[in-house]
Amino acid sequence: MTSSNDGKTNYHPVDHCEGYWMIFVLLFMVFMAIALVGQLFVLNWRVWLPGAEESMTTFDAVKTSVYTVISNVI
Repeated sequence: MTSSNDGKTNYHPVDHCEGYWMIFVLLFMVFMAIALVGQLFVLNWRVWLPGAEESMTTFDAVKTSVYTVISNVI
């Protein structure tokens, strides 16, 4: 008897989304830590993160930086 899959793999788009968000959250936490340390020591930390140079707030700068890195990695 043959199986109902016939050798095909099951692809679930939810798996892809979960992986994307795991990468996003991990990078966001790392970049936020870098930004907070930079602010604590009054350093120009925005040049350390890709894409964060033009952002006005810390949150927007970190989010933009994470999106920039993810777009280059994936």
